[in-house]
Amino acid sequence: MGTRNLTMVIDQQGEKKVAQYGQWDGYPSGVGLGVLNFLKNKDLFDTFKSNLSKVRFLDAEGVDKGFIDDYNKNAPEWSNDPDNRTEEQKKWFETYCTRDLAEEVLTNIANSTDEEIILLDREETATGDGWVEYSYVINLKENTLGVYTHIDQEPMKVYQLDALPEDDVFVSELEGVEED
Repeated sequence: MGTRNLTMVIDQQGEKKVAQYGQWDGYPSGVGLGVLNFLKNKDLFDTFKSNLSKVRFLDAEGVDKGFIDDYNKNAPEWSNDPDNRTEEQKKWFETYCTRDLAEEVLTNIANSTDEEIILLDREETATGDGWVEYSYVINLKENTLGVYTHIDQEPMKVYQLDALPEDDVFVSELEGVEED
């Protein structure tokens, strides 16, 4: 059973740049700590911020229509179907799209040498019906990390990026809403 989560990044202009869905371990003691420790790694975080200018969301009906049509034609519909994706298509999916990534997409963006980083916008997965249990929003415009149980409601807690807590404090402040 998974604990569904969303890792989101808002850039310094207030534009959403990352909205990555994660299927597993979304609790503050899981994905939450992953996000927190990513933010504490100054070199990695600085590289990530400079790579944000290369990030954009997939435009499946516009400029990326051919790419996504070809991808969908080659991808297996079921686990026992043949996988005819190219190595480039598989790499894109594993690096930027799979539900298994969660906060690891941040590190992948930071380490990317791609000229353009194309992501899926998965924010709609997190809104409304409570489908996503935790959301972690890095807001570079506000210089904050917000932790939400429902992204369209008030955050559980907001941290300043230049005053992030220690791991044990982070988990203890948020554990009251964790459910087994």
